[in-house]
Amino acid sequence: MGFFDGLDLTKLFDTDSNYGRRYIFPPVTDALIRRAEEKLGYRIPASYRELLAFQNGGTVSDDLDESWLTAIYGIGPESDSEYGLEEMFDNWRNEWEYPDIGIPFGETQSGGHDMYYMDCRAADADGEPRIVRVDVEDEDEIRIYHVADNLAEFIRLILENEELEETLLPE
Repeated sequence: MGFFDGLDLTKLFDTDSNYGRRYIFPPVTDALIRRAEEKLGYRIPASYRELLAFQNGGTVSDDLDESWLTAIYGIGPESDSEYGLEEMFDNWRNEWEYPDIGIPFGETQSGGHDMYYMDCRAADADGEPRIVRVDVEDEDEIRIYHVADNLAEFIRLILENEELEETLLPE
């Protein structure tokens, strides 16, 4: 049984626009996943592997506009592939000084002021990390908001085009 059973993932991504296609990479392989895990220092969760096997990255459909999610990172053929998970991980951690709490997988409309993360500090009963939105708008105070218990729940909310309910996590 898959993490996304019953969900129509074909509705998740924009595969038509030139902009959207820049985020899509060739099919992911075990070697690419191992390389990404080594570079990130985190194990790629099974749900994310399943999503990447369906489509290796992409922008989110314009029809799904209730959340801030605009793109999901895939793993590029090279570790420095533009818009690839590894390149963006370096960008968010080293350039934007995001906290090292897990895997930043989801880009937002904010132009870098917040990101969706698989927060590896907490996981559900299946070992899947919770999903949080990390807000670094205020350089003096980073805010982390709980969004979903796991990636499958998060993607379901996106596909249902629901406004995401967030809870500020204590520091």
